[in-house]
Amino acid sequence: MSLDMPFYFFFGILGLVAGGLIVWFLYGGAPLSKSLETPGGPVDEAEVSLLAKEMADDGRPLDEDTITKLLGLHGDYVDGRIREAQAKAEAARLEAERARLAQESAGEQESAGEQESAGQEVV
Repeated sequence: MSLDMPFYFFFGILGLVAGGLIVWFLYGGAPLSKSLETPGGPVDEAEVSLLAKEMADDGRPLDEDTITKLLGLHGDYVDGRIREAQAKAEAARLEAERARLAQESAGEQESAGEQESAGQEVV
């Protein structure tokens, strides 16, 4: 009976390894599960014409230039370039807001200073 015990231990280790490999493949950590080409790759003219035909058949016709632009924007979004542009635009907006508030507060301080000097002259 003591000879069977090591086999249970090794089968337990084997089960943990097999389970870990299955989880690794299912959750995309395996190199085989990743595509070599990003979804934001070049726009194919055949794909554009197929999409234009499908949209026209569906009753929503779009010209091929619009579809090409949409596919390009989708590729930029997938690759993260849209997020970078959004972050830059948000940073510029916040900087402009900060500058406007600083200018307003400087104007308020200046007008408060003029009121104080006018009050001193009256006295």
